[in-house]
Amino acid sequence: MDILIPILAIIGGLLAASSLIAQKSQDAGNALKKLAPYQGVIGVILLILGLYYFLFHSLAHLGAMMKYSAGLFSLIMQILMILVGFILSYGLLSEKLLSKNETAQEKGAQAARKLTSIQIPLGIALAICALLALIL
Repeated sequence: MDILIPILAIIGGLLAASSLIAQKSQDAGNALKKLAPYQGVIGVILLILGLYYFLFHSLAHLGAMMKYSAGLFSLIMQILMILVGFILSYGLLSEKLLSKNETAQEKGAQAARKLTSIQIPLGIALAICALLALIL
């Protein structure tokens, strides 16, 4: 994976955990507030890249990826990118894509509610996995 994707995943993970980070460090919270207007766009990018790498790269080489720690962290990072990307981009996606279909909007809202309850742990896990993918 490029170096840019783990960096974007770290930013997305920190955005997902921004409420916890803001409680712990006011300076970091202020820095993340500056990124908040771009949360939907960052979420869409994470969602698309996570789906792309998972479907077209990881599934084809799943056995080989499970043998090595770098491949395992990469696989976990891709799954977390999909989940966190959906959470971060839900507002933007529901406004642009789901507004015309009430059934899709209801199902999307249900999925978003379930994932929002674990948003902070998912964000922290994504940031850690992306950092490990960068290091390994």
